[in-house]
Amino acid sequence: MLDFSNGYQAYQNTSVEGKAAGADIHKLVLMLFDGFLDELARVEGHIQAKRFDKKAAGIERMLKILGGLDASLDQQNGGEVAANMQKLYQHCGQALLNASLKNDLTELDTVRVIMTNLQEGWQGLAQHAA
Repeated sequence: MLDFSNGYQAYQNTSVEGKAAGADIHKLVLMLFDGFLDELARVEGHIQAKRFDKKAAGIERMLKILGGLDASLDQQNGGEVAANMQKLYQHCGQALLNASLKNDLTELDTVRVIMTNLQEGWQGLAQHAA
């Protein structure tokens, strides 16, 4: 059974509760990716504008979303795919922390590429499942 409680809590502040209530699993995961990538863009702006308190809050939100995505992985039945996705989520989390410490936009670019690729993969799964 997939658990989205952590991801849902992280996502409450982005005004999608109504969408999440009736969404299937693919839509929920895609909503998490959308929220993550939206927050990533905001964090970039905060770094550029030197709004470091808002940057820190955004990084925290993204880490919570990553936690929700990680918690949603089916480790028992997901095999190598789930294990690899978990490693990617952990890598992204570490890169976010590095970006925050150094105010480094290149670290955020790396995270964006990974998360966009994963999002596109989930979009393909959702279309295939429909």
